[in-house]
Amino acid sequence: MTIDTILAETTPRAMRIALMEGDRLVELHIDRPGQGHREGDVFIGRVSRVVPALEACFVDLPEGVSGFLRTRDADLQGGGEPIGRLVHEGEKIAVRVKAEAHEEKGPLLTRRFEDRDGAIAAAAVRSKGPRLVARARMLLVRLADEHPAARIVADSPTELVALRKRERSGEAVLHQGAGLFETAGVEEQIEAALAPRIALPSGASLLFEPGRTLTAIDIDTARASESGRDPLAANLEAVPVIARHLRLRNIGGLVVVDFLNMKGEEAPRRLMQGLAEALGADPAETASDGPSRFGAVEIARRRRGPTLADTVGSPALAACEAVIRRLRREAAMQGGASLVVRAAPEVARLFAGDDGGRAIANWVGRRLELVSEPGRAPHETDIAAEL
Repeated sequence: MTIDTILAETTPRAMRIALMEGDRLVELHIDRPGQGHREGDVFIGRVSRVVPALEACFVDLPEGVSGFLRTRDADLQGGGEPIGRLVHEGEKIAVRVKAEAHEEKGPLLTRRFEDRDGAIAAAAVRSKGPRLVARARMLLVRLADEHPAARIVADSPTELVALRKRERSGEAVLHQGAGLFETAGVEEQIEAALAPRIALPSGASLLFEPGRTLTAIDIDTARASESGRDPLAANLEAVPVIARHLRLRNIGGLVVVDFLNMKGEEAPRRLMQGLAEALGADPAETASDGPSRFGAVEIARRRRGPTLADTVGSPALAACEAVIRRLRREAAMQGGASLVVRAAPEVARLFAGDDGGRAIANWVGRRLELVSEPGRAPHETDIAAEL
């Protein structure tokens, strides 16, 4: 897949970044300033536990987060020393986030990072507790550097200033008017990628069933429009969709795909060849094996950061951010001096944030009144104008 367009949609609480191939969503990233431990961030941490059996140690970071540092990422000299000789419990060390946290696992860390004048190493000696010492490049800038030929469309003039100073072949333009993601059809694609079932053009569908230890994908042809369809054709139709959604959903670990049973020796070979070609466009490391005599194919994929579901966040967080985006549309359509937002308590709490929602009100250009109503579901939010 070639990323030819990057869409960046900004609100006071988050920037959503869509990597596109034509009009298809390939990856979704969400940058929430001041939250989390982002890839590339450098921290002073404290070694809390050394586990020789795992050839790794756990490092306490700010916000009560525990990161994971493996021996090969802790050994700066490459001498093959065991983890117990590289670090000791209670020691303060500087670490960089190599991969962001996902599910119940903390961020993956490394001691390899740029420290030209030794300032970070000195900070580790002086630090009294875990703290952030160097923030990574802004996510949009990092993605723009990774895809220098991609055209960038952003709805915030501020973001374009930094991008236009970088040496890139792709242009950076400002989007004005209706919501950027909505206009580009990205909202629908995000919703589809969060759904368990994906419809295929033939009428068949793919069912994604994520579990704690593996993800199962089943090809369901019960609703297919063509009866008696060739199993190989049905399997090959599913292959590029599976490869795309492994990357879009950022599914990692072991994946088992229950393909339709095929006869002969040529059909399985063609299936695995097509799968290898489709997975070849994925920047994450992948491997596949099969099919078994029951038609199952195993795919191992190295995860790159959080899953799509984790990126979007809890139902309350997703609903809160959706309301913020919706407010601008409502402000353009409705008159009145203020807008009244009625939301579930958890959504209202997230909406208020640390400043009571003032930054959102300034962004929208209206006075906002927030009403918390117990009994509402997270997605049940009302916005009304008030004179």
